[in-house]
Amino acid sequence: MSLGLLVPLWGRPGRDADGVLTVLAWAGCLVYAAYYSGLDAVAGISAGTVAGLGVHGVVGHLFVTGDELGRAGVYALTVATVATCAVLLRRDGIRVLPGAVVVLVACWSFLDSHIFWPRGVFTMLGFAAGFALLTVAASRGGHAPPVRPAGRRLTKS
Repeated sequence: MSLGLLVPLWGRPGRDADGVLTVLAWAGCLVYAAYYSGLDAVAGISAGTVAGLGVHGVVGHLFVTGDELGRAGVYALTVATVATCAVLLRRDGIRVLPGAVVVLVACWSFLDSHIFWPRGVFTMLGFAAGFALLTVAASRGGHAPPVRPAGRRLTKS
């Protein structure tokens, strides 16, 4: 998931506002990866192990803890998304808005849908589509032809 935000920001950040936003996006992706992995470890591995051993009353607590870790991870992913989209918007213009909106809606849905059918599956598809839109919009940045008035040729200054 983090790569969907990191790929469009590829490169060394500058010492400007975009650089600060890029580092914020990196940090958000790191926190997301750590906390969401924590959700998987606590709610998946630990709860499954405890349930398999027949220990009663603990599984629910593990799921609650896992959900809290996952929620914190998704909030970090949302911060990373906003920071990434701000950089891309400043750099590449409004063509990044469709991807930004799709990823932000997916972040909102991800808070409680995780990957579970049906909403979670559509949330993951939304992330994939949004990341693709952001990457395509960002890859077109800087490759647009220069704008010139009709009937005039560009001349070197």
